[in-house]
Amino acid sequence: MKKKVIIGIGIVVLAVIAGLVIWRVTVSNKPGGDDEAALYADSVSMLTGTGLGTQNRFAGVIEAQNTLKIRLESEQTVKEIFVEKGQSVDVGTPLFQYDTEDMGMKLEQAQLELEKISNGIDTLNAQIETLTKEKKNAPSSEQLSFTTQIQELQTNVKQEEYNYKVKELEIGRLQKSIESAVVNSTIAGIVQEINENPSYDSYTGEQQAFMSILAVGKYRVKGSISEQNMRNFYVGMPVIVHSRVDDSLIWSGTVDTIDTEKPITGSSDGMVVSSGSDSSVQATKYPFYVTLDSSDGLMLGQHVYLEPNLGQGEEKDGMWLMSSYIVQDDGDPYVWAAGSDGKLEKRPVSLGDHDEEMDTYKILDGLKASDYIVWPSEDCKKGATVYKNDGSMPQGNFGGDMEVLPGGEENGVIGGMDGEADGAMNNVPEGDDSAVNAPSKEMEETP
Repeated sequence: MKKKVIIGIGIVVLAVIAGLVIWRVTVSNKPGGDDEAALYADSVSMLTGTGLGTQNRFAGVIEAQNTLKIRLESEQTVKEIFVEKGQSVDVGTPLFQYDTEDMGMKLEQAQLELEKISNGIDTLNAQIETLTKEKKNAPSSEQLSFTTQIQELQTNVKQEEYNYKVKELEIGRLQKSIESAVVNSTIAGIVQEINENPSYDSYTGEQQAFMSILAVGKYRVKGSISEQNMRNFYVGMPVIVHSRVDDSLIWSGTVDTIDTEKPITGSSDGMVVSSGSDSSVQATKYPFYVTLDSSDGLMLGQHVYLEPNLGQGEEKDGMWLMSSYIVQDDGDPYVWAAGSDGKLEKRPVSLGDHDEEMDTYKILDGLKASDYIVWPSEDCKKGATVYKNDGSMPQGNFGGDMEVLPGGEENGVIGGMDGEADGAMNNVPEGDDSAVNAPSKEMEETP
């Protein structure tokens, strides 16, 4: 009987050990586990332009280079607005007027209080003068009492003199507000918006501008980028801007700002659901701005396409890859590539000429157009699981709503990621200024 119990216990122990072993093996072989960062590989043909000869594009909108935003003074109300949305204004054009009736009453009250303080100071000084005279004739036993009374009155005088200065400053502010009740424009431009009841931004807590004016003359382009796409975008990156109605009309520019401090807010508070296999994953979008080398021929509110300038305007032989994909720390250049088994591997490459303007290298050997490579990072380790951005494997947030462009092109970013600047933007006719939402350079003014 005792032997049977021992044998039974041994079988249970073995079963538990076997279960633990199976669990460990299952967890260690699970791709994209908690201890393994997901790595996404981009197509070499798309990165180097050796694929179908097409370029993925972003949607963008032309905006004013400068924007004047006017916020209301605290505790003041607007009496009259002299302009309307869409109206052109010049420097000095009256925009609106504050209601000064309440300020006028406050000014009268403050002037009365100032006069009262002044009279109080005179009374205190008279008392000091009287006590000083009485002290001279008082016996020595009362000298201390007189001294104490005089010092107390002198302290009161200093306090009232301080109150007098404070009240003077208050009167000066009220007078200035009344004199500047009419607010004038400090720039030439177009009235973009008028918010008669300004609200507060739910993300930043800042009060909405009462009135915004877009400067005329210099323009730049606004687009948006998701948090996953940022690895393919950087400040200083050259871009090409195409007209939506005539693809032969192009402009050049440079990415000058990626505003990660102000996510794009909208129906989902800036969160965009991916169209990949995991529809529950969301990604935040951020605005970026492109400074144009020339804005001749562009209109405020015009919708355009943007694409990274990879030298596609020039005929270049061979395969040219961005230097940021190439690791050259030890002197032997290599890239992180997806192997035939779907695992990450170091792939030695032979480099040719370096295009300093585009910061690309000519690849002489080591890569084919059909290969997939990963952006170098600390997560890149030999044997790591790789997901290709080709639609055949789960891509998480790297999916996105793709817009079919004329000629069979797709609106996105390198690697098939979401590159749409604004979902609503793609259905607005060119030249419509209704989508002009964000300034490229704010000029804050509080009258």
